[in-house]
Formats: sequence, C-alpha cells, structure tokens
Amino acid sequence: MNKVYNSRLILIAATLVILNAAFGIAAQKVEATPPTRAQALASPAAAFAFFQAADENAKIAIRAQLEKNPGSRDGLLLGQSPYVAIVGCSDSRVPYGELLGAKSNDVFTVSLAGNVVSDDAIASIEYAVKYLNVPLVVVLGHDHCGAVSACMTEAEVGGALPQLLGKIRPAIQSATKACVGCDKEALFAACIAANAKLSMDELLNRSAKIRTLVQEGKVGLACGVINLSDASIQWIVTPTTVTPAAK
Repeated sequence: MNKVYNSRLILIAATLVILNAAFGIAAQKVEATPPTRAQALASPAAAFAFFQAADENAKIAIRAQLEKNPGSRDGLLLGQSPYVAIVGCSDSRVPYGELLGAKSNDVFTVSLAGNVVSDDAIASIEYAVKYLNVPLVVVLGHDHCGAVSACMTEAEVGGALPQLLGKIRPAIQSATKACVGCDKEALFAACIAANAKLSMDELLNRSAKIRTLVQEGKVGLACGVINLSDASIQWIVTPTTVTPAAK
C-alpha cells in the first residue's frame, strides 16, 4: 500500500515539475515577446523594449549583409565622407537620409525643431564644411511643420520652447507682410518657406567660415521645402543663386 502511495506521490511531484517548467517556458516566451509599435507609446518601458527589439532586427540584417559581403562596413570605421550636410526639422515624419535615397556616410544631418539654426547647429555645419570637406549645405523645411504652426498661432508653450519659436518669428513676420490677402493654407506654406530661407541666411550671416567658403566657391548653399505626401522638394534657393556679400 505504501509503495503504491509513494509511487503516486512521485508521479504527482513529477507532473508538477513538468507543469512548472512548461509554465515557466511559456512565461519566458510572453516576457520575451516585444511590444508592438502601437504598444511602444504606452510607457517608457514599452518604448525601450520596442527599441531593443528594433535594434536586434537591425543587427540581424547587418549580419546577413556581412555574410554576403564581408567587410562591406569597414569603410565606415575609416572616417566620414558625406557629400551633403542637411539642416532639417526633427519632425519624425521626415527621415531625410531615407527620403533622398541616401546610404551610410552620404548625409551629415543637423536636426532641430523648425529647422532653426542655433549656435550648436552653426558649429556642427562649420565642422562639416571645414573638417569633412562637405561641398553642399542644404536647409530643408517641410509642409505641416508643427513648430511654424505653433509660432503662427502664438501657442502657449513653456520650458525652452519660447526661445526656439522666437527664432522662427522673423520668418512669420516677413511672410505675413509679403503674403497679404493669402488664404490660411497659402500663408502657412509661405511661412514655412520663409523659415527655411531664414535658417539658410543665418548660416551665412552668423558664420564667417561658411560665408568665406561659399564666396570661394568651395561650398554651395540651398534651401527648400519637402512635401510629406510625395517626398518632393520645392527649391527656394539653389547654390547658383547664393552670392553672399563680403563682411
């Protein structure tokens, strides 16, 4: 009788061990399942988990590329050699390198909300043209720009945002004067274009290094506005039309 009882206890214990192991594996699988893109917005932890999963997928793709073409990324370790430096808006809808069909090491990017030109942005572009010998600098705004819209509507903002919007305000003022009688949509477009032009002018007016290189024909400046719906660029100024006066 005791032997039968003990055998049952052993069987029950073994079953519990197997069930615990199965539940443990299932729990690990649940924990290992990354959140979806929509779930990534729910919390910092979910966003970081999604970021880690995206990073792992990217590494898998790179490893696959290296298996087919070993050493294909070695050139990146030797240094930068971009052909264009872009001052753009940090709006997540505008992936500048992808938009231009660019590859690694093609584009040197400086992104700030409203594609404004701060002291740090100027320093970054100076680094690009002086030390990386980038021959082209492009300021790119985009339609539906939230920073320009906030400045136009004089939205109440806090923190450091008023300082940033203050850099956009001169463009709003000049576009409003030039666009008398324009409807709301046309005025918005004019303000976005004026803001891109203002940022390009800031690079010229506030940086002697950039201005000198442009005067010497070693650097070209341009500015335009990207249409988010079809990724086309409406050029406002091209390098051939930039002729800065000496200062």
